[in-house]
Amino acid sequence: MKSSEIRLPKTKVGLKSFKKIIKAGKLLYGKAGYNSTSINDIISKAKVAAGTFYIYFDSKLALYLYLLDEYRHNIRRSANEATQNCKTRVEMERAGLKAFIMYVMKDPLAYKLIWESLFVDPNIFKEYYTSFALSYVNHLKPFVESGEVRDDIDLETASYVLMGISNFVGLQIVFNDNATEKDVDYVVDECMKLLQDGLFKTN
Repeated sequence: MKSSEIRLPKTKVGLKSFKKIIKAGKLLYGKAGYNSTSINDIISKAKVAAGTFYIYFDSKLALYLYLLDEYRHNIRRSANEATQNCKTRVEMERAGLKAFIMYVMKDPLAYKLIWESLFVDPNIFKEYYTSFALSYVNHLKPFVESGEVRDDIDLETASYVLMGISNFVGLQIVFNDNATEKDVDYVVDECMKLLQDGLFKTN
């Protein structure tokens, strides 16, 4: 995002208005979609003056990119916090997977807003996931060197497989309106069983 597209608030009053816009944008983009949401919709939902929006954002795209980046950082932070005391890659993978699923269970709009980027601009969608994949590869490399991760597997492909597991097992929980943390632990353990032992029986 270009620096000219967003300007962070400098006062407490400004921060209050900024947060109102952020909250309104998240709700409207998440429920109605980016293309069906206008700046006027956001202003009305946030209950701020028209000029207030433009103090902080040049366009509704700037607001959308801010929200997308916020999700990116929040998801990574939740994973980092969950894995900081893990001693093995297996422990890290389980803790990171659970952290992601718990995050989207509490904020299911994350799915809609992130995947909406495919329709806002495919390049945004591509950048979002390729940056995650690159980060995943960099985190896996030391564990290949230590012998915890196989050295005969392409790490980029592995990163997409692992992201795919997170995304779609997360949906398994989100689709269950009555899901609890116990349910999350169950599906995470099932995933780890597949990761550690594989899906297919060998003769």
